[in-house]
Amino acid sequence: MNHKESVNLYRVLSVIGMVLATLVITVALCGKGHFYLDEGISLLCFDVIYLFICFFELEHERCRGRISSNVQTNLVRLAVVYIVCCMLIYGMTFFPEFYRPVMVVPVFICAASSMTLAVSTGIFFDVLLALAAGGSFYELACYGMMTVIAAVLADALKIKKYGKVPAILMAVLNFSMPGLFYYMSYKEVSDRMILFGIINSILTAVSACIFFPRIWHSAKNEIEDQLLDIVSEDYSEVKALRDFSMGEYHRAKKMGDIAYRCAKQVGFRPNLCLAGGFYYRMGLWLGEPYVKRAVDKASAQCFPAPLVDIISEYQAQENLPSSPESALIHMVDALMIKIEALEQKMGGSQWNMDMLIYQTLNEYSANGIYDQSGMSMNQFLKVREFLAKEEMLH
Repeated sequence: MNHKESVNLYRVLSVIGMVLATLVITVALCGKGHFYLDEGISLLCFDVIYLFICFFELEHERCRGRISSNVQTNLVRLAVVYIVCCMLIYGMTFFPEFYRPVMVVPVFICAASSMTLAVSTGIFFDVLLALAAGGSFYELACYGMMTVIAAVLADALKIKKYGKVPAILMAVLNFSMPGLFYYMSYKEVSDRMILFGIINSILTAVSACIFFPRIWHSAKNEIEDQLLDIVSEDYSEVKALRDFSMGEYHRAKKMGDIAYRCAKQVGFRPNLCLAGGFYYRMGLWLGEPYVKRAVDKASAQCFPAPLVDIISEYQAQENLPSSPESALIHMVDALMIKIEALEQKMGGSQWNMDMLIYQTLNEYSANGIYDQSGMSMNQFLKVREFLAKEEMLH
């Protein structure tokens, strides 16, 4: 499902942090290089051009789900990594020319985002570093090639079957390429080349083998981690729901719990069903128009895109369930509504619960409510069987 997006505070703050970090590192490099005022202003103009292109590309990659595989990502992780890279760039000015470990930057950026952003960001820092440090054409060419190679190999690190081979290649190239360009520039070989080549290789290997997996694992699990975070007791929206209605809060928890356990039995995404069940009736907490207000609120909170889809498909009022998880949550909610109504109407009287569940779900299935969800008939039958035996529905 595609939803109209509005300006998001979390992403705005992340972008502002990246802009400030870029300006600060530029001013710091100008100060270290003893730039004249007009030279500093020229470099800041270069920043503006880069930032315009960078944020266009950033938004493009986000909308395609290439950052943490989450269209609704808040970009906080990327902003933190970017700021760290700015500090690393300043630290690299203390290294000798040609032997600045520029491969580290695209490795970190690629882990937090995509190869495209890693290349563009890395090359920007290369140019900034070369200009501020008074580097030659050979030095800039060396950094540019190393950045592109590092981004490509870092992207390959995301593929499990390659193992540590890309990291080894990075370390080897980080040792050999600076020496090659140094010789092309000065036509000499020195002991310092070997020493700093080894240091660069170690720094690159550490960034690729230790820091990259941690950043990449965190980015890869962003959605699942967030789905658990937003249903925790101390999350702002959970607290707001308790203040709004304890009855609604207990119902949301019950619905999320049933959907979660059913999803584990059937093979759907449990955490998505847990959060989807909890926030399914979010619109009722906010007021009319229910679906629109719920979707706007969920988007503003940077809820993962699959969860926003489920919320937008509330009771199939505006959109039919578009995923098996959404269909499952629709089924649980429909049954809870019917059971609650019967309990109020009939009190302690007995009725055939299994028959009610089978009849209700069969009617929805026959009406084509779940046709677009991707739920197979076998999965539907498993869900129906689980719900018929679920003690919390009795």
